[in-house]
This record gives sequence, C-alpha cells and structure tokens, in this order.
Amino acid sequence: MKQSTIFPVAFTMTMLALLLLTSFGPKSCAAQVRIEVQRGGQGVIEVRQGIALGMGFESEDDEEIAEENKKLAAGGATLKTDPNLEILLEKANRRREDGNYRAATQMWQAVLERSGDALFSADEVIYLSLVNRVERIIATLPEEGLAIYRITADAEAKEILASAGDPNDLAALNQVVRRFFVSSVGDDAAFRLGCIYLDNYDFPGALRMFDKIVRYYPDPSVPLNEVHARIALCHSFMGNTEQANVSIATAKEVDGSEFSSAIESIETSVGNISVDSSAADVSNEWAMQGGNLKRNGAMAALPKSAYSSDQEAVWQFYVPPRDSRYGSVADTIGVVLTGDESHGKTAKNTRNIIEKKLIESWTKNSWRPAGHLLFDQDRIYFKAPADIVAWDRKKIEDHIRDKSEKDVTGIDDFVAWRSVWRNAFQIDESSMMLQTIRRSWGAFNRRRGSSKADFPYPNSFAEVQLFGDTIYQEMSFHDGILYAIEGKRFDDRNREALRSVQPQWNASVRRTRVNYLTAYDQKTGSMLWSVPQPETKKKNAETEEVDVEDFDEVTLKGAGFMAAPIGFGELVIAPVNMGGAIHLFAFDRQGNTVWNAFLCDEPESGSVPWSPINLTLDGSDLFVNCGMGVIFVIDPTSGMVRFAKRYKREGEKDEFTRRNNWTNERLEFDGWSSDVIVPYGNQLICFCSDTKTIRAFDRNSGKVLWGSTMKPDGHQVDYIIGAYNDILYLGGKSTIIAIDLKGEGMLAWGSDDLFDGKTSHGRGMVTPNGVFVPVENAIYRFNLTNIGRDKQALDKFEVFLGTSAPVGNLYSDGNRIWVHGGNRVYALGPRE
Repeated sequence: MKQSTIFPVAFTMTMLALLLLTSFGPKSCAAQVRIEVQRGGQGVIEVRQGIALGMGFESEDDEEIAEENKKLAAGGATLKTDPNLEILLEKANRRREDGNYRAATQMWQAVLERSGDALFSADEVIYLSLVNRVERIIATLPEEGLAIYRITADAEAKEILASAGDPNDLAALNQVVRRFFVSSVGDDAAFRLGCIYLDNYDFPGALRMFDKIVRYYPDPSVPLNEVHARIALCHSFMGNTEQANVSIATAKEVDGSEFSSAIESIETSVGNISVDSSAADVSNEWAMQGGNLKRNGAMAALPKSAYSSDQEAVWQFYVPPRDSRYGSVADTIGVVLTGDESHGKTAKNTRNIIEKKLIESWTKNSWRPAGHLLFDQDRIYFKAPADIVAWDRKKIEDHIRDKSEKDVTGIDDFVAWRSVWRNAFQIDESSMMLQTIRRSWGAFNRRRGSSKADFPYPNSFAEVQLFGDTIYQEMSFHDGILYAIEGKRFDDRNREALRSVQPQWNASVRRTRVNYLTAYDQKTGSMLWSVPQPETKKKNAETEEVDVEDFDEVTLKGAGFMAAPIGFGELVIAPVNMGGAIHLFAFDRQGNTVWNAFLCDEPESGSVPWSPINLTLDGSDLFVNCGMGVIFVIDPTSGMVRFAKRYKREGEKDEFTRRNNWTNERLEFDGWSSDVIVPYGNQLICFCSDTKTIRAFDRNSGKVLWGSTMKPDGHQVDYIIGAYNDILYLGGKSTIIAIDLKGEGMLAWGSDDLFDGKTSHGRGMVTPNGVFVPVENAIYRFNLTNIGRDKQALDKFEVFLGTSAPVGNLYSDGNRIWVHGGNRVYALGPRE
C-alpha cells in the first residue's frame, strides 16, 4: 500500500479576501469586490439549451439524442481515431480478464506512449484522448493488477520527478500526471500541480487536477478533506456556489480535526468571493487580435479631448493600393502626411484610381478593413501591403504636439523600424475558386438582367488583400518578439501575373494556403527566423545549372498558418493548415518545433477561407475553434487534446451549386467574422464562422451552459468588440449588444438600431470611457452599462480623414484614437 503524504495548509479569512497558504508556492489572494451591473430588462436572449454531460463525460442513451449526435458528426470535421490502438486495447482487456495483468500492463503502457493525438468517443459528440481511457481502465484494476502495473510505472514516474530536481517543476509534474497518473505518486503529482494552479489563480486547471484525484484515482494518499476543500474553493471563485457547498459537505464527512477550521473558513467565504479580472484586461499594450490571451481585452482610457469634440487626422501614412503584385520595392514605401496635409485637400488628392474604387466598394458593401494595429509602450505596428512598419509613438506625438513647421522628409522622421524584406500577397486557392464561381454566375445573371449580378464580397486583388483576407493580416507579439503571417519574399521570381483556379465540376475546395510565419525583434526589427525557410538558388557544381534548393521543414511543406501565434511561457503556438487538415505547432524562441498535434480534417461542407483560427489561452488550458464544427481544449505543454466537442454547423448551398445540380456538400456560411473562444470562469464562449449562434460550454466537461443568436432583435452582430467589468460587447453593421457574462448570456442592453439608420464600416473598441463604434464618417460613444431608455449614444462626433473614406477600425493607445483604414493608418486629434 502507499504511504500517505501530508501537505500542511492553513487558511485565513479577511473581510473580502481569502488567502490560501500552501507549502508549494506563495500566498494566494483572490477576493475582490463584485461590481454589480445594471441590466436593461430585456431578459435572456434565448432559452437555455443543450445536453447535460457530467464531468465524467458520460454518453447519453436517449435514441433521439443519439440520432442528433450522428448528424453532428456527419456535418463536422473528421477527428483522428486510431483503430490499431483500439485493437490493442481490446487485446489488453482480454489479458486482464484472463488475469494476465503483466501482459495487459505492457499493452496499456504501449497505448499511453503511442496514443499521441488519437481520440475516442462514446457518443460522437465529445471526444477524449485515449490517455484518459487507459487511465480509467487501469484505475479499476483489483489490488493485484494495480501492484503489477505500478512495478514499472512507479519507477518511471519517480525517475521523471528526480530528474527534474525541483518538486514544483511544471513539466515534470504534467508528464507524470499525463503518463503515469495511476502510479503510486500520480495523486501526489496531481495534488501538487493543482496547488500550483490554485496559487496562480488558474481555478479551472486546479479544479481539473483535484477532481481527477477524487473521481478516478483508486487509492489516494493525499488527504481527501483537503482535496474537497480546494474543490470547493475553486467552485466558489468560479461562481459555482451550489457545487462549492456540495464539496464543503463532502469535505466535512472526511474531515480531520486539524483541518476543520480551514473548512469552516472556506464555507463562510462561499458566495462572497470572486475574481474580478476586468482591471487586468485594460492595458496600454495591444499584443494581438483581442488584446490579450483571452481575446477579451479593453483598450486604455482616453483623455476627454479625444471624444468631446470633432476629430481630424493629424498624421497619416499610406501605401497606394494596386490590383496586382507590386512591380518594385519603390512602390511599397508609402508616404507620410502631417499637419493640414493629413486631413485637407492634399490627402484627397493622394488617392489613385484603385483606392477610389476601393472606398466606393467599401462604403457600398459595408466591409471592414481586414488589417489591425498592435502597439506597445513605444511603437505602433501597422502591416502595410508588403511589409511591417513600426512607428515611433514619441516622435509622432512630439511632432503633433509641437505642430512642427519643418518640412517632413518622409518615413524616416517617424519610423522605429521596417521589416527587412518585402513579401508578396497571394490570394489563396479557395478564395480564387469562389471568385471564379461568382464572376461566372454574375455574368450569367447580367445576361438575364437579374439583380443578383453583383456579389457583395471583396473580389479584386486589392479588395481581398485589404478587406477580405484577415488571416494574411495577422500579427502578434510575445516576450519581445513580433510575429507576422507573410507571403513569399518580394523578388523577380514571384512577380508573375495573378494565378487563377478553374473549379472542377462537383468538387469541393479545401481551405488551403501557403504562407510563412516570421519572427522579428520587437525593438530593432531584425528578422530572427522564418518558417518554413524560403527557397534559395544554388548552382550545381557538376551541371553548372541553377537549381532551387528548398530548406522547408518536412512537416511544414505546403502548409499555411491560419493565425498569428500566441505565447505560452517559452513557447509560441500557432494553428497550421496542411492540405485542409488543422494542426497545432509549438515553436521555441529560435523557431524550432517543440511539438505538433493533429486536430481535425476539413469536412466536405468546407469552411470560411478568411476566418483566422485565433487561439486563446487561460491558465493551463489552450482553446481552439477551427470553424469546422468542433472545438478543442488542449494541454499547451504537450499538445494533447483534453477533449473535443462538436457543435451544429449552419450553412446553405449557394445558388450556383443548387442551380447546376451539383451534389457536393460545399456550403456557404454567414457566421462570426473569426473563429475564437472567449474563456470566462468555467464558461467557454464560442464564436464560430460556420454558425449563427453563440454557444457556451463548460470548459472541463463540454456541457452546454447556454446559447443565443447573432440576431437577438433582428439586427445581426458578428464580431467581438471587447469586454470590461464582466460585460462582453459584440458589434455589427447596425447595432451593438452587451452580454452579461455573470448572467450566462443575459442581454444587458443593445440589439436595437443604435446607429440612427446608418452603417458601421469598421470595428469598434472598448475603453473605461465607454464603447466607441465607427459609424460612416463619425464615431459614436456608448455607456458601458445601461444606456438608458432613450438608447442613444453619449457622444457622436464627426471624423475628418481627408480621403472621403468611412472611419475604419478603432484603437486607443491612451493618448488618442487611431484608425486602421485598409491601406492607411490615421492618428486623430481634436479638430481646430
């Protein structure tokens, strides 16, 4: 039998804070005053829905539910299962039944070592790693079988811990829990890992570890009263008061007298503690789409002068757009406009014919700029059509403040750095196929005189680059390194004419693309690495002929990054499309692959080609939404899938496919503008490009918590503006809405036509001053809470850009409002 290991612990309560002291880390303090938010009284957006699946991922037996689950599996992505490992498990089970535990143990351990990213499912809706299945089989062994298993498992698990040296080494503890959880030290490792997560406010991660011990470990040596007390603490911080009380009652049943006072302290605190993370979300830095790893950031507060009067462009930069690849580097340099030139007639005269058409199409079709800005304390990062420009914020501010009369010679007066090489944009094949179909169908309708001759989608080269392909525009920074999605290097070899794709009859095209992930030093702009490595020319010594030598990593050949990476410790993790299949790759700071994991294969119904797969990270969980009918919860240390959950896709066959009687399954989707998951407590709030619904799942079980529509009152919202004080703000072309996250999807306010019948042509932003939304040539500012019965904006101020373009995507750096306008970036100031 195991020797019991005691972990001393002491709890103390203050009026509004609960401090947890353990022997594994620093004191934890996590109680703050809850901020009550007034609600508009509109009620819940939609009746709560879904199938309740418990923490154990039990399958539903109802025939109607089972049939619905099969439909979900048929319409969604193909997940990886391994029949060979399933056969091996069956053999191991037969050996167990025969009492040959030694042979069975060897087979189970082989499955654990070889399972990798293989999954299994009991209901075709929730999928688990085979590791979980093997763990639970071993945990049910009789004492004799368990002892035989532990002969080998204990030795390997203890060796891992001894090699680490540090008893709090996260990698070692994770490896033991993942590979040898049922060993005699597995519960100790899980308990220690849970305490570390708890000290770092990762309550869902801590709950997962503690719950794993009480549910699945056969003979725990850690004090179960302490485990249940910590489970109660996790539930309390996550707002699950009822479950916290259940855990308190369980802890009392197994309580030892030396721990009773701590349990009483926790019981007193239940319902009175919460984690208010809204203050941490406000930052003077904007490191990625959504601002932070949870994709729910709020931008820095603005001075009153930024919204108390009309605004005008006091500085701007632009690169003239082209409808084909740029002919020379000189065409990509761009121009800076300052002073009166930045908002007067001079600015209007800088537009070429292509930009005039762009502005006309942008306004007519209510597009949004595909690009975005990043900023840190010193720089503003803008992705120009062929490179990245890092602007020196201080130089720009000094020039605007001093109203310098000196002649500005150009970019060098303001730039911090530009990327060391130009890259050429290339339209992906899926988009080209859609272009071909739409053009041919449009020509057919024009001959018939149909009103459906034109399609309201970006179609030309410049339109796709600046207002369509959001993936190509992706950037992020982490730990001093800026990462960008880029095309091939700009040189003679890729100046060929635009490619075209002829769609094959009745065939579906996968969401494939080829691009590069490039890393730059955030301060200096020096290129650190790029993957895959670009092709180079080398002369063959024997034939004297010039060959192309390809240094691509084998695993990334022909692959395309689907979004900029996010940081996790010393790693950066990015989604990769390889022939339509979605993988995750983790790189170190030198660009070397640390791990990679297969997630899913694209279904026949296809997916949205321009929707980035924006990863989110919260504590010890990585969340992935591929826009293919399934979401994933991943272990970021290894890439192992904790679980995958299917959801219902909502798309329709386009008119061209229907009229031509094509039998393929390709659908067109009108869902959210990007595939992203926003974690909040135990909720995973999913925004998917292939559905018109918001869905919230339990992050540890996959249980459906609530769901709502994109059109709560007939006005559609399709992108995330940001979050502040537990309110999530969503935007659309004609309105915004506010979702109360504590109320599990309760509509706090919004959904009416809040823009006076006008249209928004860009993305809004959230700051402590309010919600700012671009509306045609103006900006509306709304209250963060209830906007009142009249439902009017607090402020409406005009913006004079000088180019006749609508106001694009909004950003605040704490000093002023910045606008991303496709091929231009503007700094705004009060209009004189």
